[in-house]
Amino acid sequence: MASESSPCSITRGAFHSFVRKRCLVKTGKIMKIEPLLKIIDAISRVQQLMVFPLIALVFVTCADICARNLLGSPLIWGFDVELQLFAALITLCWAYTEYRGAHVRITVVPEALLSRRGQEILSIISYVLFLFPFAGVIFVQGVEFAWNSWKLREISTMTPWQPVIYHIKAMIPLAALLLILQLIASTLRHVIAAIEAD
Repeated sequence: MASESSPCSITRGAFHSFVRKRCLVKTGKIMKIEPLLKIIDAISRVQQLMVFPLIALVFVTCADICARNLLGSPLIWGFDVELQLFAALITLCWAYTEYRGAHVRITVVPEALLSRRGQEILSIISYVLFLFPFAGVIFVQGVEFAWNSWKLREISTMTPWQPVIYHIKAMIPLAALLLILQLIASTLRHVIAAIEAD
């Protein structure tokens, strides 16, 4: 009979006990990683401030429409400002949306067919196989995309105003990094839930 002290031979119940004591959970409470999760959540909650660019976007759009219809000419800076505000609003809300669990989710396996632990394990697999690679690709490609834009001091050529846009492109890797942090927190919570599940 294999020794119980061997990591490869412990039973499932012993494994859960080992994890509770050494890593994540003890007496139903999250131990060492709870402060980390709270910090990540706090960073994501800061993105609620993106409501202000949303309000600004509404006002700029309305002003541009009024100028177009009442004065016969759109604001020279209207389109570019609208585009940049919209880009900031979309990208910098990725992590907050994950924090709220508001991203679109597709049910592959009906929840009725899985136990609570099975659901949590399926979520962990989904995060590892799909979400982390997706966010990682956006981050890596976004860094290159933004770096090239900063080197060129890129400007917009879509309107005569021609504002700089490299700072907007820098939001892509930043948003991806924030999303990765929140995905880490979400994954750890699923791991804890799987361990604690009956």
